[in-house]
Amino acid sequence: MNIDYIEDYIKVAECRSLNHASSLLNISTPALSKRIKQVETYFGCHLFYRTSRGIFLNKNGELVLEKFLLMKKELESLKKLTTASNETEIKIGLLPSFSLYKLDNNIQQTFGKGISIKIESNTHNLLEHLYNGDIDLLIGDTTSIKHHQLSTKSLYKEPFMVVFSQHNLLNGMKSIKLGDILMQNIFVLNSPCDTLTYIKNAFSEHRLNLEYKSDLESIFASIKNNQGVTIIPQSLANKVEHMNLIYKPLAHYVREVGLIAYSDQTVDQVFNILKDKHLKRITP
Repeated sequence: MNIDYIEDYIKVAECRSLNHASSLLNISTPALSKRIKQVETYFGCHLFYRTSRGIFLNKNGELVLEKFLLMKKELESLKKLTTASNETEIKIGLLPSFSLYKLDNNIQQTFGKGISIKIESNTHNLLEHLYNGDIDLLIGDTTSIKHHQLSTKSLYKEPFMVVFSQHNLLNGMKSIKLGDILMQNIFVLNSPCDTLTYIKNAFSEHRLNLEYKSDLESIFASIKNNQGVTIIPQSLANKVEHMNLIYKPLAHYVREVGLIAYSDQTVDQVFNILKDKHLKRITP
């Protein structure tokens, strides 16, 4: 019997549905059904009874589940011990804005030995690296993460800033609300872009005048000519501080930046590293 079938069996027992369990395990229902039958073949008896309402453990199935749960716990403990002893390298992907905004020292000094770093401009690209196994964990925008198998832990929240020229009517306002910019041209980067993803999700009920640009320089040039505004996370505000542009918080809208991985253990390990290094404003 394949050791991976232990997790499959536990998930089916929890869900009481092959379809639901297969979706969570990211395998087909027929493949999962075949694995469960192989577990039953290994023990030489039926472990489930099947009804129109779902699939349920019988008496032998309950006994196997109890032992499988203990085995899973022991295997996870053993893996943790062997991983620590082998000093396995952790591959981390992160946004450039995170390293500029939150780290006092250079990146490698913060994370230390045993950590390799990959930097990408947006969370979408980092997620692709995670899905492909190129990295073990990423530090990115968790606001729109919906993948049920991913483990996340928040590091900090930051507001979005509206950037505009000195000649824009927004300049006289103490705070900016969404309604204040609905009639403005809003310049955004082409997809994939974290801010664009957030705008489409958070402002889906509003009709916005979005105008796409290939780079931030083009966006800021258009804003200097008072052709519209843009929205950026606070961590990128330093890019406009010396450009004679104004930026103010967009009221009531924030994004959450955090750790994203498949493994709870990896998330906790990296979180503790950052906590020990006194990451600025890390969530306690």
